[in-house]
Amino acid sequence: MINHVVLLQPKTETTAEQIAIALRHVASLKEAIPEIVSVTTGRNMSANHQGYTYGFVMRFADGESFSAYAPHPAHQPVSQELQAICESIIDFDLDG
Repeated sequence: MINHVVLLQPKTETTAEQIAIALRHVASLKEAIPEIVSVTTGRNMSANHQGYTYGFVMRFADGESFSAYAPHPAHQPVSQELQAICESIIDFDLDG
């Protein structure tokens, strides 16, 4: 199992509504990309977030499924949307 953890540090001018919409788009990728096993999105509950106040976790069955995710056409607009509203994005991928 591959866990794709993404931490989002929104720009100061990004509204809560823009973040909510973007996270809904992230969640909808499960319907568009069959290799995604599950998606969880939300606000970081840790007080030690260092500005990474939102994020998501996607799970993939294996490395091959994960490799199919990034180039998928449905992923591209969502990735661009996140890049437009975020100051910084951290990807952290775990095998296990």
